[in-house]
Amino acid sequence: CPAKAFMSSLCVQYYGMTEMNYYTVLFGVSRALGVLAQLVWSRALGFPLERPKSMSTDGLMALVGPKSG
Repeated sequence: CPAKAFMSSLCVQYYGMTEMNYYTVLFGVSRALGVLAQLVWSRALGFPLERPKSMSTDGLMALVGPKSG
């Protein structure tokens, strides 16, 4: 979302980080830490590990159905 990136970059500049080349790294690290925290809490609360279902392209196409038009 462009509005989130805009607001985030304003906050980062306000706190003194003016090197724009590091913005992507900073946001990537913060997202990774958020996912890690979520995984730690899930395990601490005893929730089962979630594994997404793996599907082939042919399986996805069969699920969606034939293209109309």
